[in-house]
Amino acid sequence: MRRIAYRFLICLATGLIGGILIGCTLMSTLVSYRIDKYHEEIMLLKTRIEESEAKYNKLKESFDSMNKKKFLVSDIEVFLIFKDKEEDDFDKMQLEKYIKDRYQDLLWKEVKNIDMDLVVKLVDEDIYRIENKNYKLGVNKVLISDVFKIWVTVKKID
Repeated sequence: MRRIAYRFLICLATGLIGGILIGCTLMSTLVSYRIDKYHEEIMLLKTRIEESEAKYNKLKESFDSMNKKKFLVSDIEVFLIFKDKEEDDFDKMQLEKYIKDRYQDLLWKEVKNIDMDLVVKLVDEDIYRIENKNYKLGVNKVLISDVFKIWVTVKKID
């Protein structure tokens, strides 16, 4: 009886160890396969990004060479001047986004064809509402070159 129990115990331990080894081998094989697939996908995406960057650079060079004679607005920068000392970062981001959206049509326009009076009046004396707060906007300065820069005074209205 003891002999049968001893053999059963040895058989059970051997089967358990063998099962663990086979399970670990299969698990590491599966993980290695997935890592290889992810690595291939990452390399494919890197290649696509490099190709897109090369196309973009060539397109930008051709665009720049084509428009050397023209002076175009390529970017918009907004500088906010708060009259109140209290400025909220969320409100500041919302105001910058609002102002940039208003002047989005100026991008890639020729500088000499832009009417300054109309540009100033787009935001000057405008009231913008964020949740329960009202802000009155006033244009201080405008600078138009390859980068359109505008300084806006922001006053909170109660």
